[in-house]
Amino acid sequence: MNEDYLKVDSRTLMRELRELSMAENTLYKLYLETETEVKELHARLYKQYKQSAEKKTQEQLKADILLDPDYIHMKTKLVEYDIKYHEAKTSYQNKMTEISLLQSELKRELSFVAKESK
Repeated sequence: MNEDYLKVDSRTLMRELRELSMAENTLYKLYLETETEVKELHARLYKQYKQSAEKKTQEQLKADILLDPDYIHMKTKLVEYDIKYHEAKTSYQNKMTEISLLQSELKRELSFVAKESK
């Protein structure tokens, strides 16, 4: 029988949980900041292409923006932060699940020991 719950170092678990939480929050912040930058870049590019000498339809403007190298770079960066954020979020949730399972094992064992001692 694997009795991991008996070897739990709560300080280490809490430190790991805090680190995972900080990583998740930092990546979410970077994602939101990059999302704002993408929106600002989109607006600047729209204005730039709209004010050019050549008249363009909305579809042409949209295509020009989507093909702009700076816009492509920022969208790629946004996707990378989104992936990293979700990975960090998953790691945090996995650690929470691990802690919850350890607590359940300990509770079950304590309940069993209490019944045996009666």
